[in-house]
Formats: sequence, C-alpha cells, structure tokens
Amino acid sequence: MPSSPVLSVIIPVYNDPDGVRQTLSSLVAQRDNPKFEIIVVDNNSTDETPQVIEEFEREHPDIVYGYEETDVQSSYAARNTGIENASGEILAFIDADVTVADTWVADISEKFENSSVDYIGCNVEMYVPDGKDTIWAQYDVTMGLPVQHYLNAKRFAPTCALAVRRNVVEQVGLFDETLVSGGDKEFGRRVHNHNFKMGYVPDIVVKHPARTSLDSLLKKASRIGQGQAQLWSRHDLATHPLSPFRLLPPSPQRIRNRTNSSQVPLPAYFLAYFLKLVQTVQAGKLYFQQIRK
Repeated sequence: MPSSPVLSVIIPVYNDPDGVRQTLSSLVAQRDNPKFEIIVVDNNSTDETPQVIEEFEREHPDIVYGYEETDVQSSYAARNTGIENASGEILAFIDADVTVADTWVADISEKFENSSVDYIGCNVEMYVPDGKDTIWAQYDVTMGLPVQHYLNAKRFAPTCALAVRRNVVEQVGLFDETLVSGGDKEFGRRVHNHNFKMGYVPDIVVKHPARTSLDSLLKKASRIGQGQAQLWSRHDLATHPLSPFRLLPPSPQRIRNRTNSSQVPLPAYFLAYFLKLVQTVQAGKLYFQQIRK
C-alpha cells in the first residue's frame, strides 16, 4: 500500500455489483490528482460484489484496496472499517452507486489544502438512470439530497458526499454503527459540537442515481423511521416516535427548502406526506419493541 496518501476514499457496499463498478470506474479515472487510495469495504455481500472489488484490485493494485466487514451488518460499521484501514490525512466518503468527475479527488484535496475547513459536504446531483424514467424517479429527483440545507439547518452532510480531516474523526470518534439510519446526522452533530469548521462546496459534485420504484422509496422511508427512533432514544436527535407532530403534513416551506423550488408539484407533496407517515409507523414500531425489552 502506498505510504501516507493525501486522501483516502472510503466506499461501503452491500450487494451492488453494478453500482460499485460504476463508482470505482469513475475513481480510477481521476486525473491531475495528488496521491490517493480507494478503500472499498464489502459488508458481507451474497452476490458477485466481492468479485467486482477483486477485479479492480487486480487491475489497479496501486490505489484500490478491498476489505470486509462481516461482524456488523451496517453501512456505518463498513465505513468505520474503512477508516481504520485508511492512511489518508483526508477521508472522503461516497456511496457505491455514485459517480464523480475526473478531477474530484484533486478538487477535494485543493479545498482542504487552501482553506481552514475541517468537514465539507459536496453538491449531490440526482439523475434518472437510463430507461427508468418513472414517477418515483421524478419524485426522488425533485426532493433530491439538499446538502446545503442539511448543513445550514441540521449541521451534517450525508455520507454519500462527505469529506473530513482525519484529526476530526480522531477527536469526535467513529460513526455510531448501531444506527440503521441517521449516522451521518449524529456524526455531523458531534463535529459541530466540537466547533470544527464545516462548509458546503457547490462546485464539487457527486452524481447520485434516483430511486426508480415505490418499493425502493418505501424501504428508504422504513429505514429512516427506524433510525429516527434510535436517534431519539440514544442521542436525543429526533422527535419522540409517538409525538402527534409526526402526523402533521410536512411544512410546504420545508419542502421548498429541500427542493430549492418556489412551487412543489402536489403529487410530490402528497407522496412526501405518505412517506413521512411510513417513517412514523416504523419509528413507533421500533419504539414499542425497545420498551418491551
């Protein structure tokens, strides 16, 4: 493994061979970049994902390194394994289905080198995969991943578009790998509470495919709801799972803040409310499971 690379890219993956292939292809094509390494952590996949990682390790042995996290089934556990095996002074996190421009590594390195920022969120551009232009995909693109809004309002950046200095992790600790969702929010709040400098970089972009089916949106909502119950009980970072406020329709202004749009289509608004109710049901279920123990 190269000695002391400037930047380590950490990618957790579970059962997504096509996604991780696209992500790794965009990373090994980096140009004008400083020394860097790519740490891919397979979270106990049961398909051909490990073979894809091994293929890139063979073809790019100087920068691609594969690891496994089989003890804990959690993307945050996989990220922690990546951190523990990374050598970089800067740790950049992306997901196994996103792609980046060929100057992404150089751009992140330059940002940290030329500023005092400790923690940055990149701009996430949602797109509809070819041949999958469904109403569900259009909804996901409309809602997007508003990183600037997350940083301004909630003090965190999602882990699909996050980069931090290593010393930040050394001081605030690793991700909470017991969370099924919201680990990025909980980590970001610790960073904020330690008074590290956080920032949004709109010109450093990651491209994220939209979810294209109702089932995928429901699974995400279910996971978020469970994560909210955990965030409430363990970190006091969410509304009580049984709060009546959870049943209220989402604030139109909040939706506009997410989408950066003066008008949100009514179908998108109603779907957002429905998915919020799904989150509430799942949060309540997990809450009752916890108090029965």
